[in-house]
Order: sequence, then C-alpha cells, then structure tokens
Amino acid sequence: MPQSDSYQALKGLQTAVHRRSAGSAEGVLERIFTQLFTGLVYPQIWEDPDVDMRALELKPHSRMVAIASGGCNILSYLTVDPREIVAVDLNRAHVALTNLKLAAARYLPSYGAFFRFFGGADDHENVAAYHRFIRNHLDQRTRDYWEGRDAFRRRRITMFSRDLYRQGLLGKFIGLSHLVARIYGIDPRRMMLATPLAEQRSYFESELAPLFEKRIVRWATSLKVSLFGLGIPPSQYEALASTGGGNMATVLKQRLERLACGFSLADNYFAWQAFARAYPCEMSGPLPPY
Repeated sequence: MPQSDSYQALKGLQTAVHRRSAGSAEGVLERIFTQLFTGLVYPQIWEDPDVDMRALELKPHSRMVAIASGGCNILSYLTVDPREIVAVDLNRAHVALTNLKLAAARYLPSYGAFFRFFGGADDHENVAAYHRFIRNHLDQRTRDYWEGRDAFRRRRITMFSRDLYRQGLLGKFIGLSHLVARIYGIDPRRMMLATPLAEQRSYFESELAPLFEKRIVRWATSLKVSLFGLGIPPSQYEALASTGGGNMATVLKQRLERLACGFSLADNYFAWQAFARAYPCEMSGPLPPY
C-alpha cells in the first residue's frame, strides 16, 4: 500500500479510537491499540455468517455493505450470490486478506487447493500456489502487502506456510490462552474429545471454568490491554465488563461457556478454532460456509 494510503488508514484508526489526550493513561492505551490494529488482527472472525444471512434475508438481488475483517463472512455471504457486496475496513491487512481469498476462490485449480490454503493454512505448497495461480490476479496494493515483510523480515505470504490461524492478534491471544491453561495443567484441546453436549459441559465446568477463578487470570483480565488481542479497544472494555458486574473474567467465562456448551462440536467450527486451533482435517467436519 502506498505510504499515503497507509497514512490515511492510520488517520482513520486514530479518529475512530482516540478519545483522550496522549498524556493520559487512557490515551496511551488508545494509541497502543491503534498501533497494534495496523497489523493483522483477525485471521478469522467470530460472527456467525449463517445468523447474518438469515437475519438479513440475503437474496440474489441483495446489495450490502460489510466490514471486511478476516474476509470469512464476506465470502460466506457470497454463497447466496448477492448482487453486490462492498467490503470496507480501516485495517489494510484485513482488506488484503479478503482480496486474497476472493482471488484464491477464482483462480486456485480446485477446492482441495483452496482448503489447503485457507483450511489448513500451514503448507509450503500454499506459497508456491500463491505465485503460480493467485499473484498475477491481485491489485498492486494487495500484492505489495503479501509480498512485503513483517517485523521478522519474513514475507507475509509465508503466514500460509506457518499456520495463518496462529498469526495476528487473535491468533496470538488464543495461543497465550492455551499456554496459561497448560501452566495450570489443563489442555483445552481435550475439549474436542467431549462429543455429546453433556460431556462438553462436564469438561467445561470441571476443567475450564475454574481457570477464571485463578488470581493471575482475574488480574490479567482486569487490564484493558489484555483484550487488545480480541480487537476490543479501551473505550469498549468498560461496556463489556459491565455485562459481568464489572468483572471481565466473569464475562469471558460466560462467553467461553456459550462457545463450549451451546452447540455440538460436530457443528461448531468456531469451537474447533478455539480449542483444537485448527479446522477439521480433510474437510471432514464443520467448516465456514465458503
């Protein structure tokens, strides 16, 4: 992306997020969030597109405007063949990811190749496929983003050989959550062995729920910066915490309970990403509509 476009994107983020002066504690947090949000935040997103499509009653004649985010919902909406979708986002990484998914859907040679690229997202063949099938069909800004380098001097397209879903702020947040659980002797991946809903609830209540009572977890989640990995800016923290009586650990436990116990794992691809940190292998389980 040309520098002027990067500058405009940053200014847009600052306008949306900055509410307080840079010299205040809240202002410092807002500026940290803004800097973090200029990179990839959501390798995948967590709003259910099936709910959206039912609520919006999308039809072939529909036109809509949506936030690009990780591109998941944009491509899911396209499965009902609406007339037009305009995807917008203040984060250039999300726009680049959405454009990459659209081009991959058009130009990769098979659904298997598409699944390897975005379902597994951890194969060196994906980088080769990018250069062979996708690269020449991207606009210059998108190509510049994926062929640019990250803070470790790695080309960003190599994320698809290093597990895309462990990248970005959200991927790092989930990874850190797994690490904290393992420190306390809990492996969240074992949730995937609890197939009936009753077993899912039993595992949640006996293993996962007690983690939110740990002193270090309650302290960490009381810090606004702890939720930056979920893309939640400081100004939204208080509103979210208020739904749990001001206790963010309680809020997060309630949200995780819904994810773990509200739906069968056979239908819940969000739970697969949260607990298994992957989609089911070989297209054998629940997947996003696209």
